[in-house]
Amino acid sequence: MNRKKKLDKLMTVFSEEKKFIIDGYYRLRTIDDDTIEVAYLVAGPCGESIAHPQITVSLMKSAPIGTKLIDMYASPPLFLTRNDDNATEIDLALDTLIEKFECSL
Repeated sequence: MNRKKKLDKLMTVFSEEKKFIIDGYYRLRTIDDDTIEVAYLVAGPCGESIAHPQITVSLMKSAPIGTKLIDMYASPPLFLTRNDDNATEIDLALDTLIEKFECSL
């Protein structure tokens, strides 16, 4: 199944409300008609939610692509905006995160 179909399926299950499943929180938030945010969140020491990771996805093209990745749980924290140097890293992280969401179902 391609990335678009997988995301479409996940959008029917997950929403802007964090959903706790086994070891963390899952959230899929619509930013606008062409952009979504897929996030796996872990609980911090004070009860706050920490992105591990949170990926902004552009739906404008035929294949969704990750445009921004934030991972506050990694050491050091990771902040990536898509460019030629990190495109593969963001794509791999997005595919891994989609798989994590699918396995939680």
